[in-house]
Amino acid sequence: MILRKRSMNQRIRTSARPIHFLIAAAIPAVLLQPAAAQDAVDYLVRSTISDCANVRAGPDVESERLDCLSPGTRVRVKDSVPYWREIEFGAGNEGWIAKKLIEIAEPPSEPQEEERWLEIHFIDVGQGDAIWISTPDDDIDGNGVYEGRNIVIDGGPDSSDDRNAALSYMETRAHHMAVIDALIVTHPHTDHYRGAESLSRHFEIAHYYDPGYPSEAVGYNAFLDAMTGDNNEPARAASLHIGENAFGDPDWGGELDAEFLYSWKDGAADMGSGNTEVNNSSIVLKLSYGEHSFLFMGDAEGKDRDDAPAPSKYVEKRLVETQPDKLKSTLLKIGHHGSETSSTTAFIEAVDPEIVIVQSGRKPFNHRFLPDETALCRYCAHNPEVEIYRTDENDEAQGLTSTNDADNDHIVIRSNGTRLEAIPLSSGAPVDRNFCSLHC
Repeated sequence: MILRKRSMNQRIRTSARPIHFLIAAAIPAVLLQPAAAQDAVDYLVRSTISDCANVRAGPDVESERLDCLSPGTRVRVKDSVPYWREIEFGAGNEGWIAKKLIEIAEPPSEPQEEERWLEIHFIDVGQGDAIWISTPDDDIDGNGVYEGRNIVIDGGPDSSDDRNAALSYMETRAHHMAVIDALIVTHPHTDHYRGAESLSRHFEIAHYYDPGYPSEAVGYNAFLDAMTGDNNEPARAASLHIGENAFGDPDWGGELDAEFLYSWKDGAADMGSGNTEVNNSSIVLKLSYGEHSFLFMGDAEGKDRDDAPAPSKYVEKRLVETQPDKLKSTLLKIGHHGSETSSTTAFIEAVDPEIVIVQSGRKPFNHRFLPDETALCRYCAHNPEVEIYRTDENDEAQGLTSTNDADNDHIVIRSNGTRLEAIPLSSGAPVDRNFCSLHC
């Protein structure tokens, strides 16, 4: 059953489709509060801590410091949010501690059955992509499921710390040198990799994934040198996966199915040239959690701008022809910021999404701004009930430009495996709009 709140004055209506949608009157920080109480689990402050581990009043580094616990101190973990655990310590004291500072004392004898939420944050970085995926955490480290992994796909267009909206968004919810378990840069365009360079200076990167496209761009190769350690500095990523043959099967928890459906293949002759070829080197990733699936397209394309929406070309053609049974997805992060070069008819029919996410801003391309409404309306023609959310929400009406379009139009998707919640924002406030009825 779908629940869609159309406006504050309309009644909620239902249909037979097997998913719940909720536009929640909340900001993303609220989502990082515990979803349900859990049985407490014993942990110890890691013996490798050189001094002591800070305990804070809330799950962020700006919250008041309540105490500092010595290595070996036993605490009881009550709940978790990304990067933080809520603990009891001492004589009934409570607070929050960074996950990486404590380790489990002994696992509970029986697994706990709780409502586990996967969160996907589509961060408004202006013209670019930045996606943070936080997997559920059962507070039992090392059991292979619900491990609280953090996966980042692209980092947006700004490598400077003061302008990087992805860095600001994540650091307010994490702490310095928190772990990104997988950093994926889909392809070597500045609006995807520059922000990732900044993230790599402030977070520990466990695994780095790159399509291996032979780019000659100076900035991108400098970024790769930093990630791989090829500039006489230590590598910023502990494990490197450069090129599709090095991707392997990612293990981000037994509850999550992850599969790379496409990446650059050296010698591919049907992926265009110039920027078109670079776009079509994009890593395409599909995640599945319970009844829900999520398809992330990077900047992969399906046609040239002036082509008709059928037949397909490029990556969309390759996927439709070689992996049609894997494309059906609950949510699609649309390719190339919703450009007319994406979203061919055959691809839309194969994916059949119920939610479409567009990450874009106010940077002009030959006097055009993305997304192209014609591309988005093809999804509405396929399914008038599709939900389309954008990180450039209301930017044109506000007169924003590429200098100020990262204005908190974030989109947060939450799934517990059976229920899906969509929380779209405009300038940080909840927004409730039906794109198809307004524009198509």
